Amino acid sequence: MSRADEYRYQIQRQRKQELDRQRVRETTRPFLDRYRSVLTDVINQGLDAVVTGEFRELSSALDRMETLLDSDPFAARDMSRSLGGRFHGLPRFAREQSRSRQDAELAAADSFRKAHQAEAERQLQLKAEIETAWREGLSGWSTPVALNAAFAELQQLRERLLGNAANNMTSAQISAALLDVQQRYEADAERQLQEMKSRVQREAVTDALTLQRAQLEQEANKNGGERAAKLREALANATGLAPKEQAEVLNQLAQEQDEAAVDESQRREVVRAVYLSLQQAGFVVDGPEHLVSQGQDEVLIRARRPAGAQADFRVNLSGHLSYKFHQYKGKTCEKDVTPIMATLQDAYGISLSDKRVIWVNPDDQDQDARPYPDATQERSK
Repeated sequence: MSRADEYRYQIQRQRKQELDRQRVRETTRPFLDRYRSVLTDVINQGLDAVVTGEFRELSSALDRMETLLDSDPFAARDMSRSLGGRFHGLPRFAREQSRSRQDAELAAADSFRKAHQAEAERQLQLKAEIETAWREGLSGWSTPVALNAAFAELQQLRERLLGNAANNMTSAQISAALLDVQQRYEADAERQLQEMKSRVQREAVTDALTLQRAQLEQEANKNGGERAAKLREALANATGLAPKEQAEVLNQLAQEQDEAAVDESQRREVVRAVYLSLQQAGFVVDGPEHLVSQGQDEVLIRARRPAGAQADFRVNLSGHLSYKFHQYKGKTCEKDVTPIMATLQDAYGISLSDKRVIWVNPDDQDQDARPYPDATQERSK
């Protein structure tokens, strides 16, 4: 008896458990179906990509619950109860996440747009500042020669500074880079200028020396006598000297020639005045005669009267005038000397000073005698 009773009890317990499992399975399945429907709606709305992690986790949990529903409905029910809120809240969560993502994307796009616009404005401002610094840097060059020589390097520098690297450049760096190029090329231009200046000066000195030598050689060829010979000798000795030393020699020779030319010009005026004064006094005057010998350079003006009296005037380059009146009877020569000398001074402006009587014979009564010197005087102009 006891064996039969116990067996019947076991059958009832298994039956009850099976009924409980069936009941849980039947009440849980609708929830799982609803969960599946929620996931499907989320997929259809394209929201699964918005909540990828949550969707993947819930999908995996739903698959697990559907598997447990047959083998362990109680575990499936427990999972359903614990995850039900997440399943029901998934669409709202996905929509909110979608809106939040859209808002974030719009905000990000707007931020990127504003940042891009600000960067573009900054780049424009930076480029304007760099262009200004570039123009100002080029405007300060002292010579177009240096600027032209630096053209190729400046083009390369501009491409490097104002190209892709311009984002990291400042106007101060542009100015510093330009200043470096400017200083190098202006220093080179100054060096070339000084070299050209020195060369031009050397050529000018050579040309001046050549011209001065030609003028002096012309003077030597134009004039004869000892003075011309000395000039030619001095020119020959100056050949081969350094330009500075040669210039000193030629300048000295030119000064001597100028002084000699002035002396000669003055002597010509005196010779002309003597010649005309003798003519006005009634003398027959020979043409002036230039005498050069033994270091003496003088012009002789010889005149005579029909009665035989003679007058010789000698004018040298040192400013001395001497005369000799001879073939006169007694003191009659004074009648000619006095008016002639007065005419020289009054009519022709010849200033006579430092008179020195060399020899006089006031008692000579012999017209035929011709002592030398006779009634001779020397005067300095």
